Formats: sequence, structure tokens, C-alpha cells
Amino acid sequence: MSVVVTTRVDVDGEESRVKQTKPKETCRQTSSPETVLSKVQSNEEEERLNRELELTTKERNELTDRLLYVTGGSMNKSPYFRPNPFYEKLKIREKEVMSLLHNLDIKNTEHREKFQELKKEINFYRSQELQETWNRTDPRKTAP
Repeated sequence: MSVVVTTRVDVDGEESRVKQTKPKETCRQTSSPETVLSKVQSNEEEERLNRELELTTKERNELTDRLLYVTGGSMNKSPYFRPNPFYEKLKIREKEVMSLLHNLDIKNTEHREKFQELKKEINFYRSQELQETWNRTDPRKTAP
């Protein structure tokens, strides 16, 4: 450690001596000093990195479009695509459920049609029964 003695003058004009000790630098210095960027340099660097990012993103998007074109619009046909077994099971289950739903829809339609026919038949017999009841109770229909 090195000792440095400095003299300073206080506000009231008195001089005082102050001992300051500087710690000896024990850390190793690298051969290349750190570069401290000014604001202008950091802004230029930021702009350069932004441009580079934009170009990389644009290139990635173009390559993705080309891959989609080559594979026929499906990433599943890509040689780098590894199918997820859970997703495959889910797709199979979805097909089963959609098939069941379609069958239920068809049965529902059939049952509605049958229900409508039965309602018409019930209304026909009710009207016929009412007609017969009315004919039996109608005094004009009795024999003189």
C-alpha cells in the first residue's frame, strides 16, 4: 500500500493534512483495455444490431415460406419434423369424436322426422275421434 499525504484548506482558512492510503492493485490487468462506448457509439451499435436482427428475421421468414412451399404447405412433411405422440393420439381421438358427433347428428335428424310423422298421425286420429264424438252427440244427425 502506498501512503499519500495531501493538504487541504478548510472553509475557515485552516490547513489540514490528510493521510490517504491507496490500496495496491492486486488484480491482474488484461492485455486489451475495456472499451467504453460513448452514447453516439452505443446508439450506432444498437442501430446496427437492430438492422441485423431485422435482416435475420426476414431471412428466417423467407426460409419458412420456402419450406412450406416445398413441403406442400404442411410442416408435417418436413424432414426435420418430429411428430409429438400426444398430439397424434389427440388427432385420432378428435377423429373418433367427430365421427360419433356426425352419427349422432344423423340419428337426431332421423328421430325428428319420425317424431313429426307421429305428431301428424296423433293429430289425425284425435281429429277423427273428435269428429266421431261430435257426430254421436249432434242432434241433427239423429233419425226422425
